[in-house]
Amino acid sequence: MRIVFIRGVDAAAFQHPSVYRSDPAHRRPPTFYPSISPKKDKEEIYDSSHRLSQNSAIISSSSIKSVLYGQSIVQGKDAANVNSETWSIEQTLAALSDKTCSTEELIRTTFDRIQTLNPKLKAFISVNPDYALAKAREVDSRRSAKLPLGPLAGVPIAVKDLYDTDFAPTTYGGLHYQHHRPSASAEAVRRLEQAGAIVVGKTNLHEYAYGTTSENPHYGTVLNPWNRAKIAGGSSGGSSAAVVAGMCTAAIGTDTGGSVRIPAALTGHVGLKPTFGLISSAGVFPLAPTLDCVGPMTKTVADAALMLDVMAGYDPKDPHSVRVPVRKYQVSAFTGTAKVGVAKHFFFDRCHASVLQVVQSALSQLEADPRFNLDEVSVAGIDRVPEHQSAIITSEAFVVHQKLFQEQPHLYGPDVRERLAGANSVKGYEYIAADAFRRQFQKNLQALFAEYDVIITPTTPLTATDVGQTKAHIRAHEVFVRGHLNRYTNPWNFSGLPAITIPCGLSAEGLPVGLQLISWKFSEQKLLTIAKAVEEVISWEAAVPDLN
Repeated sequence: MRIVFIRGVDAAAFQHPSVYRSDPAHRRPPTFYPSISPKKDKEEIYDSSHRLSQNSAIISSSSIKSVLYGQSIVQGKDAANVNSETWSIEQTLAALSDKTCSTEELIRTTFDRIQTLNPKLKAFISVNPDYALAKAREVDSRRSAKLPLGPLAGVPIAVKDLYDTDFAPTTYGGLHYQHHRPSASAEAVRRLEQAGAIVVGKTNLHEYAYGTTSENPHYGTVLNPWNRAKIAGGSSGGSSAAVVAGMCTAAIGTDTGGSVRIPAALTGHVGLKPTFGLISSAGVFPLAPTLDCVGPMTKTVADAALMLDVMAGYDPKDPHSVRVPVRKYQVSAFTGTAKVGVAKHFFFDRCHASVLQVVQSALSQLEADPRFNLDEVSVAGIDRVPEHQSAIITSEAFVVHQKLFQEQPHLYGPDVRERLAGANSVKGYEYIAADAFRRQFQKNLQALFAEYDVIITPTTPLTATDVGQTKAHIRAHEVFVRGHLNRYTNPWNFSGLPAITIPCGLSAEGLPVGLQLISWKFSEQKLLTIAKAVEEVISWEAAVPDLN
């Protein structure tokens, strides 16, 4: 594998909601470079901080590997003695505070694990050890000097490579931007770094986030840590694989139709899609601007609350950012009673038996707990959501990609190119009808949530499918994997409501199953508190699968 190192294009030209800003000064299309066809052998990850510092035009994979894997980068004093792969954010902060390990030792251990596991999972597109270790030393120095530290000081996190980062290249999972170096970091990344979190690398994803499997033809297919013959889900599959395999403590992804929650469910961890507009999407490459959300991907509900607390808040750079009163998202013990609606119609239909068995067991555990009052409910209009959601995401994605698709369609992978080519089938009146139905659907949900605190559904109708599998059978129905995986998640992007997935057990095949909780808009505090109580009842223990 050879990687060409040349300066990237101007990130300022790519502002939400469309690719090109209307300001005439920014109408000049970015400069693109000749097509490069990387070899299919993508065993190595590369050190992004190193690659940006080179003067030579081409560096071989062997020299990249020596920088990433060399002793000066990934090995250090007592690094091997830090068993941090299962630590939550809370546990990591406690270990750093009581000096179980230093931040530098923790980060070195993190890169040791990335070195070992990334060739097996393809979770990262790039890593930046020099940058991360420098940040770690800063945290250690401040701690030694007893200076104030941010709420996430020293926590190693991974960032989906859809977020701009000014310290590392940003590919968006596509070839058009394989040499792109943004001039500024996404607002969500900036806030996490301001809170002291340390970004260890950029994670793999479905190309341009336009898919649910993270089978990326350019940077490799992200594999499921529980079974490497299976997909990790998408589009934020690399972030999920990194969290579950202990290659970071937490990560961030994006969610347009389920892209945080689907991989979280298929790999067995917590994923939160907040209310639309609660976290800034500024500096995140758009897929469908009226659906896109930024979300934390963590090992526990409490960790998701910690990350939301840091990232949430109004941002004038994001036209969809919402002004809401500043609040603290801290999960406390749930001592009240929650009225829970179990949505069986649509959500239990065309759901694989292996998923239903685990979900039914989890619901039985909740029914036995007096804090939860469960009723079966129906969501009015739910059957019409898929067609209208599809009209919106297809139309908006084509607007985002129109110029790239017209000028360099050959740089897209087959599945994304096919979806963009078919976008002309959506008529203007269909988009308008979909938007009108969205408003009605929101009214239906408002009435439902006036009566119930949360709604519960399975997160996905399938467990992780085989790599390359395009169809699945659910009883008498044949379904397409790519479209069916987001059947239960996309209604909440369509409506803009917050939704969280938590692991609720393993199927008979040993694959994780997720349970999804939804609440009314800007009710994240309630949602997180109830989800934490559900998490405790189900008693899923954070586990690192056997990756030998």
